Amino acid sequence: MEIQKQYNQSKKQNLKSEMIGHIDDILDVAEGIKSLDFFTIEIKVHNGELNANCTLKNKKKVY
Repeated sequence: MEIQKQYNQSKKQNLKSEMIGHIDDILDVAEGIKSLDFFTIEIKVHNGELNANCTLKNKKKVY
């Protein structure tokens, strides 16, 4: 039981670290193209793989 608890905690930490890394990368790219105002980040985990997708939007006021 204790080993399973440690495994789950390690798994959680690994996922958290990977997510933070992906989010930091996305924010750096969004900042570089001056698009920090409108974006969406989608994070999925499937079979031990973490996938992060980002949609940047370019919205401007017309009046």
